[in-house]
Amino acid sequence: MKIMKSFNQRLFRMNLNKLLILILNLIFLASCSSNNDFQIINTDNNVKLQELEKNFNRVIGNGVLQGKGRSNFTSSFIFESSDNNSIIVFKDFLGRRQYMIEAKNDSVRYFNVRKKTAVTQKEFDKFFPLSNQLNSNFYKGIIWGDVDALNTINVQYKNTYVISTKMISIDGSNYLNEIVFLMNNEKQNYTIKFYRRNFD
Repeated sequence: MKIMKSFNQRLFRMNLNKLLILILNLIFLASCSSNNDFQIINTDNNVKLQELEKNFNRVIGNGVLQGKGRSNFTSSFIFESSDNNSIIVFKDFLGRRQYMIEAKNDSVRYFNVRKKTAVTQKEFDKFFPLSNQLNSNFYKGIIWGDVDALNTINVQYKNTYVISTKMISIDGSNYLNEIVFLMNNEKQNYTIKFYRRNFD
């Protein structure tokens, strides 16, 4: 009898330990699932630029460009795109308009907004060194939130740098929300984040 009772007590303790481990694992998994950084995305729901342009005349919004590593900076930006004309205006840390990208049809032009003058690609590259690899379709695509814009990046660029992205789901549709360019063996990175898009 004593042996049976002792066995039952050990079995109860083992089951209790298993139950506690199970509860702790569930708590851990629940805490992990609350982190929205990692989600399975159904790519069939990714927005398409052509479809958006059928339903809306333009998109406006804002975001931020951040550099980290050898060059550290944060530059907020506003943007607008309609028809074949897209603009992105970058601001300095005081909120003053600094540079502008104009992507029109198949061309890209750069401006120093404060000086009210056009600048060369090489000069703009000092502010955002990746711009020489990005074309007008890329800028328009990311403004509207179409992840296919990444397919327009120069092939040599893909072999030299690493690009990662994040999407955001709004009303069941996935929009490009963040792009990270890792350069020079991760000694420098540039992140483009979109905070808001308004369509009308």
